[in-house]
Amino acid sequence: MAVIAATGITALVVFLFLAEWASLTESRARHWAHIFNAVRWGCVIALCWALIWAAFSAPAPERTATLVGLAALTVALMLVPVRWFVRLAGHDPTWEVRRIRVEVTRLTNAVRRGGESVPTDQLRSLLDRLDRARDPATAELCSLLAAEVQDVLAGSESWNEAGRRTIRIDELCRKFWPGDMPPPDFEAGEATFRWRLYRAFGQLMEAGVATPGTEQRDEFARLLGSLDPFRRPDTKNLIRDIRRSGNRWLAERSSQRPWIDAFDFSVLGPNGLEEVRQLWGRDAALWGAELDEEDRRALEEDVARRASAS
Repeated sequence: MAVIAATGITALVVFLFLAEWASLTESRARHWAHIFNAVRWGCVIALCWALIWAAFSAPAPERTATLVGLAALTVALMLVPVRWFVRLAGHDPTWEVRRIRVEVTRLTNAVRRGGESVPTDQLRSLLDRLDRARDPATAELCSLLAAEVQDVLAGSESWNEAGRRTIRIDELCRKFWPGDMPPPDFEAGEATFRWRLYRAFGQLMEAGVATPGTEQRDEFARLLGSLDPFRRPDTKNLIRDIRRSGNRWLAERSSQRPWIDAFDFSVLGPNGLEEVRQLWGRDAALWGAELDEEDRRALEEDVARRASAS
């Protein structure tokens, strides 16, 4: 009977081990967590068979105490939570970066919707976690995510830098986790069109940050003209409102205000914000867009500047 019981427990242990193996794999625990768990269940099996040996071999006066001790140790090992091994071994670094990336998106969007909704310490904690999770494979992605958090903390996001980062972060995420990313809103050609218009609009905002001189005003007027190739039925109203607003701003030569201040798109007219949202209301609208050499160089320069400053 004892042999049958031990065999049954061994079969149960193998079943539990395989179930926890699948759970550890799904949670992206490091391989050491699997090893710790295998050692735990190996000890349980050994103790079960030791109970049989003790039941038949131990002297009668000591048998009860030996059996109770071995049984208690076996049960104790079986009750060890698998999360302890995960905590001890940690998660796969690449998957940990994915978890942080989801958290960065959630918290930075919350800050943009309402600046006081997320404690500053929580954002700084993300930067610390990115530093710890960084390795050679994920260094670029960690740097881009850190730049996003830093800009939100500083309250000074750049329209175009944020757009480039959105596209590049999506590229890297699809490289690391191709089966776990949601689909983009548009195919690559449409996403690239929207990105190029997004970038032209951002360049206009950068050119209209202050009271410019003659050269700066000429550049602003040139950039207004560069929007014409992007005109189509779904963009014509936005481009019309941008040109109308930009020309009014150019006419106010004594104006001391930026053309668009702090992304206040009401300057485009009563429908300005809605027109912007229709084109770029979601990050996924830019996913899959093609970044040209100028874009990639700007990304590299931004990362290098931040690294030098830190």
